Amino acid sequence: MKAEARELYVYATDHFSKDIERIHPDCVAPMIATRQVVKKAINQYVSDYCEKGADPLSIFSEEDFQEVSNKIYQEIMEA
Repeated sequence: MKAEARELYVYATDHFSKDIERIHPDCVAPMIATRQVVKKAINQYVSDYCEKGADPLSIFSEEDFQEVSNKIYQEIMEA
């Protein structure tokens, strides 16, 4: 996991842990719910730490988004 993905993972799991805890393996679409939480984390991170109007895709790539979503999803499914 590269630095940006790791930063996003830590931010998402720290700041959105309650949202992540609500996702269960037996939900209708746990991957979609996970992706929504990660997307929310990206937007909040950019709002908190970047200049106003910064493009989230210039901070975190699609690859970062996919990697973090997949890691959190795997953790949910293994729990």
